[in-house]
Amino acid sequence: MALTIQERLKDLRVERGLTLEQLAEQTQLSKSALGSYEADDFKDISHYALIKLAKFYGVTADYLLGISRDKKSPKRQSCRPAFE
Repeated sequence: MALTIQERLKDLRVERGLTLEQLAEQTQLSKSALGSYEADDFKDISHYALIKLAKFYGVTADYLLGISRDKKSPKRQSCRPAFE
């Protein structure tokens, strides 16, 4: 079964050994908002918070949302001009 956004957010925080207070200090997001994102009755997360947490944890927003199982974006191949 796929992890929920709440489980993914909590797992990432716990993996890094952070409390909600520490995460709030480091991300400039409120402790109450961060706690609500991890709660079972979670309803919504702002785009701003989603992007801020994805960047902080070094994962993609797609991973947090459960769209992808990959935490990191696939490596992009560089594009070369068609005519050199």
